[in-house]
Amino acid sequence: MPQEEQTQGRSTRYKVDASGKLGEVVGTGPGSVCLRPPGGGREWTVPPDALRDPTPSELERALILSTPVVTR
Repeated sequence: MPQEEQTQGRSTRYKVDASGKLGEVVGTGPGSVCLRPPGGGREWTVPPDALRDPTPSELERALILSTPVVTR
């Protein structure tokens, strides 16, 4: 899969709300989208029209924060 397609798919998995808070889309309902901070935390709900796609740097941060830490 080309890199552009991979990034595009990931950006739809993450959204930024009107306050600038970055979240992973974990669910949708009538007139709302449920987000969770990358890496876990308390979920919050926002209207879909209050969301935007993350910038490349926001997406990079989300991917880093959601990557599990492996210890030996």
